[in-house]
Amino acid sequence: MDVYLIRHTEVSVGRSVAYGQTDVELAETYEEQRDRLTAHLPEDPAFIFSSPLNRCRRLAEDLAGALATGSQIETAPGQTAVVDAHRPNVQYDDRLKEYFFGDWEMKPWADIGRELLDPWMADFVNSKTPNGENFQDVFNRVGSFWREQILSLAQTQTSQPVFIVSHGGVIRALLCLFLDLSLQNAYRLNLDYGAVTKLTLTGSTYTIQYINR
Repeated sequence: MDVYLIRHTEVSVGRSVAYGQTDVELAETYEEQRDRLTAHLPEDPAFIFSSPLNRCRRLAEDLAGALATGSQIETAPGQTAVVDAHRPNVQYDDRLKEYFFGDWEMKPWADIGRELLDPWMADFVNSKTPNGENFQDVFNRVGSFWREQILSLAQTQTSQPVFIVSHGGVIRALLCLFLDLSLQNAYRLNLDYGAVTKLTLTGSTYTIQYINR
């Protein structure tokens, strides 16, 4: 079973703000980035799983509409309509939300202060942000999603692909799971906005076909 990990497109607040689980507006280039990544995706996925945050929800719904399939009939000379269209089902899961920064949500990183940022960055796997998460928390909930949803789906022997529309932190956590990487090294993996990573799941074996395309 092929699984496509899809990072949402660029957001309007940029990289300088800790926006985490806050709903933020998408950049004006959304449609361009959406169309580019759609070219890397197959038609007719079995399921689309998504973070419920708006920046992922909009992309997941757009992908479901763009990749809907059906048979065409001629309704009048030179005109056709799609009948019996199949629209992929989108399932939202809170476990696919981005890293929660707690009291730091929507603060510019530059305003948080080195006395707070430096200790957290040195051990973000175990150190929680104030009233937020650490990366171990993210890894645990993402792993729970993977075992409950994806591994159980793989047992049905489906030949259709599965899409997961989510965030940079979530996709990095999944790649650490697949590759048995240290969580401390998760952010050495570059993931662009609107990029696709492809994984093939065969039994209990993971094969990474590509990252960040």
